[in-house]
Amino acid sequence: MDNSGEQRKTNVEYEEVTIESNHVPIVLSIWRNRKEDSCIVFLPGTATHPLFYEAFLHSLAENRFNVIGVHPVCHGKSPRVKKLFSFDEIVQNGKDAVTYALENFNKNVIVMGSSQGGIVAIALAGQDDRIQAVFPHNILIPEVSDSIVVTRFPGFLQKNYKFCIHLMNRLAKMFPKLPVPVSIYLDLKKVSSDKKIIQQFYNDPIGFMSYPLYFLSSLFSADLSSIQDGSIKCPVIVLAAKGDPLFPEAYTRQIYDMIKAPYKELMLFDENVHLLLNESLSHVLSPIVNKLNSIGVSFFNQP
Repeated sequence: MDNSGEQRKTNVEYEEVTIESNHVPIVLSIWRNRKEDSCIVFLPGTATHPLFYEAFLHSLAENRFNVIGVHPVCHGKSPRVKKLFSFDEIVQNGKDAVTYALENFNKNVIVMGSSQGGIVAIALAGQDDRIQAVFPHNILIPEVSDSIVVTRFPGFLQKNYKFCIHLMNRLAKMFPKLPVPVSIYLDLKKVSSDKKIIQQFYNDPIGFMSYPLYFLSSLFSADLSSIQDGSIKCPVIVLAAKGDPLFPEAYTRQIYDMIKAPYKELMLFDENVHLLLNESLSHVLSPIVNKLNSIGVSFFNQP
């Protein structure tokens, strides 16, 4: 890694590879630099894929990082080979991408994710000691009743939050394949106020706008106790926007305070968008790259 902290541009090669994860094929988008350059494994947000964040990921690669974007099971360019998949399977997709990074690059592997991918990233950090640092954009602990503020469900359900999750789990056992449009549980106007971006969600030929109820049940019931119990052995750098309409700052701070890690930091950007890595790229790229480099200098070079 370049220890100078400077952002040096480099030529980037792009390729796609297919690996096996959970006994099914998934695709990895790879922006390749030198083998000795640190590697970022990136996990995308709800219903999307790494190419939705192509400008951001390519920019990271231009600053001398190898970047591996994970197309989770049945997402993006990964084959639609399963009707049902779970949150834990997507976490395993990330773990298998880390393995690929270690086998094809080096041990300096950082995991990053956005929105739902941020939740996957920090969950993965609690399970995989091979990760050198984790940069989740947005964090959430499903068992915390205040998590309802991220959904479009009415606030009065917060008092009965656990019952609502229990009911969802019961329904998922009865109707696991029931498709639930993303717009049912997320307010897309909070995801983005840009009509072109919302239309991009709907028009994306390799995206989809619904999840099986089985997946949503697994997401809202996911065990993320590792965030609080000391299982995370690497630095945690949480990325967030002060005015994120979907993940309120107060909620982000509440979950941040629960994180137990050897080092943690909240990078709070003065932005008013949820899609921080898309809509505010010109403002956030340089600070993120500098932080990636400083984390590398501090931790990768330890004896």
